[in-house]
Amino acid sequence: MRTVRLFAVRPLVLVLIVVLLALVACAPGAAPTPTPQPPTPTKAPPKPTPTEAPAEPTATKPAEPEKRTQNLEGETITLYHFGDISGPYAAITTPLVDGFNDAVAWLNEQGGIRGAKVEVVWADDGGNIEEAISIYNRFRTSDPKPLILIIYGSPELEALRERFVEDQIVTLTAGVSGEGLYVNSGWAFGWVPIYSDQFGLFVDWLVENWADVKPPQAGDEIKLGFVTWDTAYGRAASTDEAIEYAKSKGVEVVGVEFIELSPTADTTTALLNMQAAGANVIYTNTLAFGPANILKDATALGLREQMLFAGNNWAMDLATLALAGPENMESFYSLMPYLWWDEDHPGIEIIKEQFEKNQRPPQERNIAYLASFAIVDAARQVLERAIDDVGYDALDGQAVYNAITTMGEIQALDGVLRLEYDETRRAPNRARVAVTQGGKFVPVTDWLVTPDLRPQK
Repeated sequence: MRTVRLFAVRPLVLVLIVVLLALVACAPGAAPTPTPQPPTPTKAPPKPTPTEAPAEPTATKPAEPEKRTQNLEGETITLYHFGDISGPYAAITTPLVDGFNDAVAWLNEQGGIRGAKVEVVWADDGGNIEEAISIYNRFRTSDPKPLILIIYGSPELEALRERFVEDQIVTLTAGVSGEGLYVNSGWAFGWVPIYSDQFGLFVDWLVENWADVKPPQAGDEIKLGFVTWDTAYGRAASTDEAIEYAKSKGVEVVGVEFIELSPTADTTTALLNMQAAGANVIYTNTLAFGPANILKDATALGLREQMLFAGNNWAMDLATLALAGPENMESFYSLMPYLWWDEDHPGIEIIKEQFEKNQRPPQERNIAYLASFAIVDAARQVLERAIDDVGYDALDGQAVYNAITTMGEIQALDGVLRLEYDETRRAPNRARVAVTQGGKFVPVTDWLVTPDLRPQK
């Protein structure tokens, strides 16, 4: 029986075998091991999109300065005004100035304008236009430059209207000729309706009420004549626009007679000329001694039964009453674009209290004192609106102009004066018709809207 033996290979022998096999494989003539092929090339990757340069860092805006509109303690606001207290208009301008000064003192007692003290710079031009221009040149170069200027006469207004525009100085004026406010103007604003508008409103009222108010010997047709001064103020009611408006209402304008600008002027010739022309209504654009002389002379000539007499707002005043006498001024008609001293109103009470406190003479208890006191409060409201708009530190003429032309109705002292302006209107357009009765000035209408009779130049 054959026996099969199994042999175990020692580890050393095994290693020798592996080495021998490797040498054989590497020997010359042996077939090389094939090199693996590289992979098929793929498409080139897209170029990277360039990265945008980083934006410049945004500069940090400096903090805006605080817009100061309140608590202006320590600041000063100056109001400038000039007019005639030593010339022909002294009788009306003196109480204007006193009312203005008393109003500023009262305003400062109330805290001024947002705490800023109000100061006053004043000059007398003596009714001389060259002097008025000189004063204005001095004021406009002042430091501080006027934010609001107050003037009192139509002659000054007409002489300086273009300068106000050039210098950007808002001017509040008691003289309200249409020429001064609307021709080559724009920065002057009237306290009351322009004189041609006042006349137009009087015509409207007269036509509607002629049957009730006409003098016994006047007749049915209205024939009107102007007796007035040959000045910018005196001519301001008898404009072409006013005369054409009267004619359109059926009122015949029979002429214009000029009288001397003097307290002792004789108006007899002018009145007789009007009588000869058939006038049964006399309208005057004068004040104080102007209407007083007309009324006294008319009474002396026996014309009061034939003619009705009337005038603009400044004509009906205590100065006229004192100069003419109550008996001569009876039934004299006028326009009243403000409240009066004897009306029950809080603004009137303030004016009366300050009048007594400052011991003003009785003859100054008139329209001039009342209106100028109220206009100071109007100036306060305009300046406060401008301060609200731009802040106190940026306050200038343009800001004041923007305020006064956009703020709507200004009720000075709660309505003693009612003012309203815009980009085209330079004077208010509301008033009442009033009559003198028993030495008192009595409104006979409510507030009415005037026609627009501004110059069409």
